[in-house]
Amino acid sequence: MKLPFSDPVLIFATVMMLILLAPLVARRIRLPEIVGLLLAGMLFGPFGLGLLERDATIQLLGQVGLLYIMFLAGLEIDLHQVKQQRSHSLVFGLLTFSIPLALGTWLGIWSLGMAIPTAVLMSTMFSSHTLLTFPAVGKLGLTKTRAVTTTIGGTIITDTLALLVLAVIAASTEGELDTRFWVSIGISMTLYVVGVVLLVPIIGRWFLQRFSSDENIEFASVLAITFLAGYLAHVAGLEPIIGAFLAGLTLNSLIPEKSGLMAKIHFTGNALFIPFFLLSVGMLVNLELLLEGPSTWVVIAVMVGVAIVSKLAAAYASGGLLRYSLQESGLIYGLSVNQAAATLAAALVGYEIGLFDDSIITGTIVMIGVTCFFGPIVTEHFGRRLAEQREQQSLTESDGAPHRVLLAVDRREQAKELLELGFFLRSGNSHEPLYPVHVVPEGSDTEERVARGEKLLAHTVVRALAANVPVSPSTSVDVNVTSGILRAARENRASIIALYWDGQPAGRGRVFGRSIDTVIERGKQMVVVNRIVSPLNICKRIILVIPPLAERQAGFSQAIQTVKTLANQSGTRLQLMIEPGMTQPVRKFIESVQPAVAVSLVEYRAARDILYELPALVATTDWIILLAARMGRISWQPRIDRLPHQLSQQFPTNNLTCIYPPEEQLAYRQAFEKRLDRGFFQQVFPQEHVVLNSSAGSIHQLLEKLLAGEFPRKQLKPMLARLQRISETEPVELISDVVLLHDHIAGIDEPRIFLGVCRKPLQLPLVRTAPHVVVVLLAPHDQDPARHLATLADIARIIRTPGMAASLRDTGSYTKLVQRVTDEHNRQE
Repeated sequence: MKLPFSDPVLIFATVMMLILLAPLVARRIRLPEIVGLLLAGMLFGPFGLGLLERDATIQLLGQVGLLYIMFLAGLEIDLHQVKQQRSHSLVFGLLTFSIPLALGTWLGIWSLGMAIPTAVLMSTMFSSHTLLTFPAVGKLGLTKTRAVTTTIGGTIITDTLALLVLAVIAASTEGELDTRFWVSIGISMTLYVVGVVLLVPIIGRWFLQRFSSDENIEFASVLAITFLAGYLAHVAGLEPIIGAFLAGLTLNSLIPEKSGLMAKIHFTGNALFIPFFLLSVGMLVNLELLLEGPSTWVVIAVMVGVAIVSKLAAAYASGGLLRYSLQESGLIYGLSVNQAAATLAAALVGYEIGLFDDSIITGTIVMIGVTCFFGPIVTEHFGRRLAEQREQQSLTESDGAPHRVLLAVDRREQAKELLELGFFLRSGNSHEPLYPVHVVPEGSDTEERVARGEKLLAHTVVRALAANVPVSPSTSVDVNVTSGILRAARENRASIIALYWDGQPAGRGRVFGRSIDTVIERGKQMVVVNRIVSPLNICKRIILVIPPLAERQAGFSQAIQTVKTLANQSGTRLQLMIEPGMTQPVRKFIESVQPAVAVSLVEYRAARDILYELPALVATTDWIILLAARMGRISWQPRIDRLPHQLSQQFPTNNLTCIYPPEEQLAYRQAFEKRLDRGFFQQVFPQEHVVLNSSAGSIHQLLEKLLAGEFPRKQLKPMLARLQRISETEPVELISDVVLLHDHIAGIDEPRIFLGVCRKPLQLPLVRTAPHVVVVLLAPHDQDPARHLATLADIARIIRTPGMAASLRDTGSYTKLVQRVTDEHNRQE
């Protein structure tokens, strides 16, 4: 067979095989998947086995992959955090541009004997970088952290400055560096940026509103806008990566993080375009260039050394100035050390205008190869450590509270809107599924209505799974709809009940109608009643109406957090409409509640004037939310009960939501008040339930060792089979290296907790890394939900203690393990 392959079908088949196998092999030898794709490109490319040529097709798809990475970076960045911390991006951007530029210019002149223009042009290759490892950060759930946000913002600053210097030097060699040049490039860049920022949101909002029912058209419109913006950036004198990033940034608020459209965007990029880019970069590496002589080695050493050291200095200098942790600074370094697209562009331009010779091109290729292999390893290392810290911090801040959203679905036309709301209500770091429920009242046609309900929920499941959101649907039969909803909420331990309201007036003495009002009156959970008339993702602002004394009722903080979660997930601003007497501490509290969103305040004169002052404030794209109260509570007033219908009538084209805060604090908060000392550890993990340093080679063997002494053989066998199935279908990864299996069983009165630690890692299909530690929680069937949550919180409190996973792996004695826990407790005290 002739090499390289020329048959297009064979070329594509080979590339797809590499995209399939390279990550699997890399994972097997414990390397980042990105490194596997880079190595595959190097091994099978023109400088390796020669199976594939880096031809126009590979280059085209590689360029598409690069633009896709920049588009995703803009699409997933937290705009609220960018606005709050824009100075952070500016600091990092200037440092990561100036430090490599200064160090590279000095070494180019001093060690390589270059002229100043040549040295400066070479240094621009060190200043720019490519967000090669951004997909890896996305898999760790860190895309909206401040370190990643700062890096993305800094990338745009440094790449723009580097490419601007490149354009200036290229123009100076051709004698075009005059006033006309500066005016033309300034005008074209300004017109382009302003045009994209103003027009793309309008066009995107029109498409997403007009074709909200056809996700294929939505997807095609987003891609068309992105690549058109990339091309127009090239026309304006900028690099296409700048245009792709701006497109993602301007579409950010229109594409929810958890939606079918976002899932399609991620799937297409991660499965096809981005791997093509990584393979194309790997194909550039030619190890034979290292044999060209000592002078080439000097150039290579200088270029690789400056790229690695200068980016390290910039990352940690920025982290020190901005008071970031070592893990955050390390993650910034891992993201910014990678050299690829802009670096290669600068090298080729320098070669074409005669400033660079073959040794610089050789050094550039080697530098790209070294940094692209080094960067993913650094990113993976610091990213995992930061992810573990965030998981622990998140659990501590939320007091281990479950975030379970129950959606009461009655008709098909309600299902899509309620499901979209569920995506927004579900916090970004939640592992809990959504719980769509359809209740059928008992009657003569019950079976037929149950069948219709199951068909209705099937559509809901398909849409949710397309958005990569887990769901747990159920159809229940009860004496009436209200009883069925409340029973489903208790059985699933839901924290939020979301209901659909058609906006029509209720009967005398009712707010929404008999069913909804009864759920509000009898339910203790947060109840969210919604009239949805337009897609939630096209809303520009949320207006939250807070009636007098609302801050004094139970559940106020949870309600505020829910509203801010809606604003964060939908990418909108939040405006609070408050009473004049609301104290400054309460205002500060509202602004401090996570997640962080842009908050503004406006005061109404009195509660009776809310309805008359809103029209001057509300625009057609606003989402109105009323913080309501149940009858008899401190903030309840008869006029507040009349507001939902009045708002529905006065603002027929605006989405309207009424939030009733939860009635009571759950008992799981007490778990975090317990001291992590010797007694607490022994109470949660008694010695007879702990197996350390086990030689078990499978999860079944470990489970058998843990449970054999506790249950009779007749009960043990089906229990092991069930736990084995749970380990394969629904394991809970508490932290990296630790997995929880929990189940409800008959025949016990108290929860029983077991802890097993293996010498060798266990292979579980749905866990990111092969764990050494397994925790088993067996709870009684009829256990109180609050008690169950408190037990889970106790387990998490211990396991998520810093260094606990390492202590469990390294300690072979229960006594020594307890002593370590005590020492850690004393150190924290």
